[in-house]
Amino acid sequence: MIHYYRYRLTAFRIELKALRQQLAEFSLLLGTLFFIYVPSLAMGGFFALGKIVQYETDSEVIRVTFGFLLLQSLLLQTVKSAVLDTTHRNYHSSILTSRFHKLIADQGLLLICHVLFLAALAMALAMGWQNVMQVPHLLFFMAAQLGLAMTLLYRPIALLAVLVSAFAMALLIEQITVYYAGLFAVLLLSLFLPSSYQGIKLRHISTYTYWLQWVIEQPWVLIWRLGMTILTYWCTWVIVTERPDLKSYYVVMAQLFTVLWWGTLLIDTNKQVRQFHRFWSSISKLEGVHRSQCVVVLSVTLTVWISGIGIFGLGLFEVLTVLVTPVLMWVILHSARYLALVWAVSVVAIMLAKVLVS
Repeated sequence: MIHYYRYRLTAFRIELKALRQQLAEFSLLLGTLFFIYVPSLAMGGFFALGKIVQYETDSEVIRVTFGFLLLQSLLLQTVKSAVLDTTHRNYHSSILTSRFHKLIADQGLLLICHVLFLAALAMALAMGWQNVMQVPHLLFFMAAQLGLAMTLLYRPIALLAVLVSAFAMALLIEQITVYYAGLFAVLLLSLFLPSSYQGIKLRHISTYTYWLQWVIEQPWVLIWRLGMTILTYWCTWVIVTERPDLKSYYVVMAQLFTVLWWGTLLIDTNKQVRQFHRFWSSISKLEGVHRSQCVVVLSVTLTVWISGIGIFGLGLFEVLTVLVTPVLMWVILHSARYLALVWAVSVVAIMLAKVLVS
């Protein structure tokens, strides 16, 4: 039994190390660009978590709850493969046949990397039991965190259903107890959904409908980008509400991040083109599929960018942000390793020009 836990911990560390190496360059670049904001972002996270305890309206708690649940889902999705050891999971039975120990190992590794739950737990312990009982919805929030995290591990379809329902309820419900009751009800109902995802098959595939079929079969390529966009706009909305004098700066920055999330969709589509380039060449459609992926990515990026304009308004520098998209797409197609550098230069150039003009 002990050897199984040792193996799981070793496999977890190895995969996390590989993940860190993949994200090292981009994370370093973001840290270099925004290093003065990193402490503020960390404090902002704890401040938002504190809003669950000290709040002015129930709606405030509900929106913070949804934001944290969405953020934790995106973060845990990136380490899900490491937690479950997905690559070698089919061979676990040769080490240990007990499902109970597999479950314990899964949940233990999940807690190790569930930073947001650990932060909430630390805050609850610091408050003391008597104070926590005065704000019982903090316990509901922590239970929702754990329930959604377990759902993410074993039922990805249920996770999507819960998040969509949580978003809808955040817009419609204004009472904390009703919101959490609805959230737990949706979590329980989601257990009856299929454990595996089965995408439908389109009857006719062209160079454009191919991408629709691809998204149907691999929806996560859009889901995580949509989640990051919602979080970006959500954080921007909170900031501009508190500091309307800084609205133009934060909106430009939010739009720059948005075009980054969606412009990089071309990386995923380009992998598909390279994988099946012989097939497309054999039917004389290689140029058409290259063109279609660029049209699809640009169209989706423009649609999301316009939604941000609808929320925050339009200005000169907001227009400049969308011009970064074709630049990023050209870099991805010709030299993807310079993507982070080109985006960073674009950010510095636009923000510097805005400061000088203002």
